Amino acid sequence: MTGDALLRVEEVSAGYGRILAFEPLSFTVERGGLVLVLGPNGAGKTTLVKALAGAVALRSGRVLLGDEDLTWVPAHRRVRRGISLVPEGRGTLPGLSVFDNLDLGWHAAARDRRGSRREEFERVLALFPPLRARLAQDSRTLSGGEMQMLAIARALLAKPRVLLLDEPSLGLAPLATARVYEALVRLSAEGLAMVLVEQKAVPLAGVPSTTIVLQTGRVVYRRERARPTEEELADLYLGEGARG
Repeated sequence: MTGDALLRVEEVSAGYGRILAFEPLSFTVERGGLVLVLGPNGAGKTTLVKALAGAVALRSGRVLLGDEDLTWVPAHRRVRRGISLVPEGRGTLPGLSVFDNLDLGWHAAARDRRGSRREEFERVLALFPPLRARLAQDSRTLSGGEMQMLAIARALLAKPRVLLLDEPSLGLAPLATARVYEALVRLSAEGLAMVLVEQKAVPLAGVPSTTIVLQTGRVVYRRERARPTEEELADLYLGEGARG
């Protein structure tokens, strides 16, 4: 890590009704850096990224983007400030073409942060070449991998400084997963900060990162520049000695 903090999460917690999804949690994300949040279903991962995006109200803590406090800023305004969420399940809009899905992302960007539409489209299509031949196609006819590429491309067209991704590999074939993660490595090299939620270890070699493992809302593992193996994750999820 370089010390160039972009997103600061300070003692944040969130939940639903009387249920606390995760205990107070703090971390920073730097330009080009990654916070990887791992955990089984029900660990609180999705609620965390929704809270950072403004889609779930905080119970405690603060969310700061640079020097700006976004804690009480609503979700649609956070997008214009520079935080975009790629939700679990991809969230593409069926009935709209690939082009129209992308266009919605471009229109979400703050006016003073976007170039021409042609330039911005070319940027994401270069990152995800399979979408180029699908621009006129209904998004619901895409493969799972193409849908995930579209969801990420649409979020990128909002020109985020921080990209939140909720299980982008879920349900994807290995080749599609590899393409998605190759794109994330490139985005990190370009200076994009990311918070990535997954259930399993991910192939993001060379990306400066912090790894946090949640289990029923509690932090059970935290390391800088290190990630647990699949065997270690099994022990963290199920308890020491549960494998096999």
